[in-house]
Amino acid sequence: MARQSLMRWLERRANGKISQATKKVPLLEIEEERKHLRPLRHSIYRKGRIGAREERLVNDKCRIAVNASLYDLPEKYRNKAVEIYKTEDTLFVFDRYSGEEIADYSLSLIPGAIVKNRAVSREKSVTAQELKNEVRGYFILESWRMFVEANFKSFGRYVRDQCLEARKYFRDQEIDLEAFDEAVRFCIDNKTISMANLNDSYRHIVEKKAAMMREGPAVPVIAFKNGAIRVVDEFTVSKPDTEPYRSLVGGTGGVQ
Repeated sequence: MARQSLMRWLERRANGKISQATKKVPLLEIEEERKHLRPLRHSIYRKGRIGAREERLVNDKCRIAVNASLYDLPEKYRNKAVEIYKTEDTLFVFDRYSGEEIADYSLSLIPGAIVKNRAVSREKSVTAQELKNEVRGYFILESWRMFVEANFKSFGRYVRDQCLEARKYFRDQEIDLEAFDEAVRFCIDNKTISMANLNDSYRHIVEKKAAMMREGPAVPVIAFKNGAIRVVDEFTVSKPDTEPYRSLVGGTGGVQ
């Protein structure tokens, strides 16, 4: 009852009459000011408040979508929920249950960009040698063995990152071995031996193969003057008899 009386008093007197300080009616002036108000920006100092965070689902490639861009997260968060907090230019990601901060990123201004964090992608619990042995065992192809050894040698300082990319692209995926073998050999021949290049080459070959299957084999067709159409298995070209012309050129009947 007292609260209702107070609200009526605010509307009638405190905010409903001309202020001696501004010479304006506050109740009317606030409506004009609302046209120019902006939303309160998220502050970095509020990131620790649980109620200020939003939930995001990590996809099967260990990424979350924020403002039309994708951000990498550790493997253990695949298909799980995390919490995020955004300021004007920074993204913070938290473990949903422990509240521990997983990573922070500068927000991308490019829609569709994939933002990576090298520190996040490294799995400290697994040694580089264990990752290399795991990747070697993905395929029994001889071309794959040659490729991974060349990859490990070329990316010695970043072999852990290459192994984690191989995990993302090829582990638990349905792979066309014929197309994959072709892609691996192409990369070896052209010395493009990063896992990202291999994935791009493989996807291109698979798409090209699928397009050819949709179109089907080319069928030779002959169209005749009377409008008839004949489908043939192969074209044959007749060879004219050139003997009469040879006798005219080389014999007594030659042109004088």
